[in-house]
Amino acid sequence: MEQPYLESVDHCTVCGGGDWLPHLVAKDHTLSQELFPLTRCAQCGFCCTNPRPGPPHIGRYYDSPHYISHTNAARGLQNKLYQWARRRAIHGKHRLIARYRSNGKVLDVGCGTGEFLRHLKSRGYLTMGVEPNLGAREQAIAGHSLEVFPRLEDIPAAEQFQIATFWHVLEHLHDPRFALKQVYARMAKGGLLLIAVPDRESWDADHYQSTWAAYDVPRHLSHFRRQDLQRVLIEHGFELVSIRPMWFDAPYVAMLSERYRGSGPLGALLRGLFIGAVSNLASLITWRPTSSTLYVAKKA
Repeated sequence: MEQPYLESVDHCTVCGGGDWLPHLVAKDHTLSQELFPLTRCAQCGFCCTNPRPGPPHIGRYYDSPHYISHTNAARGLQNKLYQWARRRAIHGKHRLIARYRSNGKVLDVGCGTGEFLRHLKSRGYLTMGVEPNLGAREQAIAGHSLEVFPRLEDIPAAEQFQIATFWHVLEHLHDPRFALKQVYARMAKGGLLLIAVPDRESWDADHYQSTWAAYDVPRHLSHFRRQDLQRVLIEHGFELVSIRPMWFDAPYVAMLSERYRGSGPLGALLRGLFIGAVSNLASLITWRPTSSTLYVAKKA
């Protein structure tokens, strides 16, 4: 059945090619239960959700109490695990940033309800965020007294950031290249850029195939590999500093994937911990990336 709110992707985000091959079909388990095709660029292999909801229609796919980063929910085993992992991750993110910059002005794109920026603000950093979701943005502003804009282009062009972050955000954007251009223009020379995204070449992605939770269609529009993101970063004037594994993502993603396959909460937890450990072990002993990858770059 034709879905007029969907748009087709004409050109590859990475190489600009226009020929697409079928990759797989994934289901939106979070909200709509709709099926969405993923296609692969015939030229470079980049993968994206195609067709996908256009910008005027994507918002309704986030309008769910199960979308934790916008609601800050803490009920149920899944949400409690997410909150525990997020608290741990926030401290880890701060430690990583502090290795390079002990102070400065930070821009967090897709800041959600603002917990990460609140933590950095308490450590003496100047902070600013971007969050398109109205409810999450209002929570960040009212709950943590943060300065948060709905769009990148709303940030004054004169702003100069020493640090910019995309924590599991770039894969959500309809135009990642536009976002990187906007951030580059607002970063000081030598500024630090950190991007975390799922990696579809991980062992757990192969294991779960269409039920891999990190496909998260249709909210995830791009499904990156290392070579995809490296190429895009270099083309936008960034110099890659390091590529880091994200060990804690695989168990959580595996737990969600097990739920999608029909396991109960306890079974999903136990199997998720096991499959996540296997995926991380595969990353340790082979070339494969972890379930998610963190890229550290700087403005050249």
